[in-house]
Amino acid sequence: MSHPRHVPVASTPDAVPPAVPAQDLTVDLVGTPFAAALRWAVHALVYLLIALAAGLALAPPSTSADLLIVALLVVLASVYSIGARRALRHSPSPRGSWSALGYLAPTVLVWAVTLLLDPGTVWIAFGLDFAVLYALPTVGGVVTLIVVTALAVLGYGGRDGSPSAGEIVGPVVGALVALAVVLTVRALQHEVDRRTRLARELAEARDLIAEQTRTAATAAERDRIARELHDTVAQSSLSIQLLLDAADGALHREDGAEAGRLLAEARAAARRTSVQARRFVDDADPELPTPAALHTELERIVARGAAEGDLDLRLRDELLTDPACPMLPRSLSRALARLTENLVANVVRHADARQAVVTVSLQGNAVLLDVVDHGRGFDLAAEGFGLRSARARAASVGGTLLVESAPGEGTAVQVSLPLPEDTPIPGAHTGPVDPQEDR
Repeated sequence: MSHPRHVPVASTPDAVPPAVPAQDLTVDLVGTPFAAALRWAVHALVYLLIALAAGLALAPPSTSADLLIVALLVVLASVYSIGARRALRHSPSPRGSWSALGYLAPTVLVWAVTLLLDPGTVWIAFGLDFAVLYALPTVGGVVTLIVVTALAVLGYGGRDGSPSAGEIVGPVVGALVALAVVLTVRALQHEVDRRTRLARELAEARDLIAEQTRTAATAAERDRIARELHDTVAQSSLSIQLLLDAADGALHREDGAEAGRLLAEARAAARRTSVQARRFVDDADPELPTPAALHTELERIVARGAAEGDLDLRLRDELLTDPACPMLPRSLSRALARLTENLVANVVRHADARQAVVTVSLQGNAVLLDVVDHGRGFDLAAEGFGLRSARARAASVGGTLLVESAPGEGTAVQVSLPLPEDTPIPGAHTGPVDPQEDR
């Protein structure tokens, strides 16, 4: 029933505070305590085996050849340490890096020389098994592991010709143990990485949902404020304007008594506007505890609309006047009063009608509010803020709003507000008023 006249609303949304960033879950697995402990365990194993080989070489009686072995072992430890430290500065991947060959190849080469001079250094192979598997990608680690194992078998078991079964099985079993351990650790690291990515995505989705919720809440609150202002303060302000215009007309006709009456009504409307504004600020909506109280409120709204619009505006309450009418939920009572006020104001402001009917009835488990006027009507494509506000208010309690109108043919608006499932339905069953009956 609202016409092209549009009530503007603030178009700039309130600033939405930025979402609080989720805890940073992009964890570099190389820096986790688990990965750091594994890295230091591999290094410690290599150094321990090098120290063991050096200790065996220095055991009395030691010779110049033993001192050479110790010197080579010092070179071996130095090459490994320098390379490992440089690799660590380049943030190695938990899945290994081919750049580790830059220090592992010289390390294996120096160890091979010590193995030729002293087969007792074969134990270092076990530490190198872990080192190459941990530092290199899986394929490179396995290939280098095979090389280290072959060198261990040939260097230790091949010194007397052909290695025995035990001399072959020992290095091979050590290599297989190292392979099983590293592959298991890689699988665990992969699972940790996958769960970390999922946790990060969930945290990002949570922040996105929170931001969208805040945005939606801000928009909903802005719409609620606009509806409240339109249905209360704005309508009361319109009433004051109409009453003052009528009083001005009475003064021009030199009808002092009528002008005084109209001014008194304008003052009363101003007081109502003040009360409404105070309620709006304090969020203290009027209580409508009983159907009778709600009926009285609707009568007041209709009577005020009839006086302001100087039209024949009647209320047909077929529900609230029924003794069997149940107690309506507060939200539904509030919505019904506000919708009646909104739609009556639209009739007064836009319809240019001489006659209108407001009907409250029950159909099934829904309360129906019908507002029918015989005014000028309007093109449904030109629906304004008043009807949009009423539609949104009806939707806020699960209801719907339908409009029938055309230029020159009046307007019929029907609002359907569903009752809660546990609400007792009165025996008297009434339906909506046929608009044609009041035309």
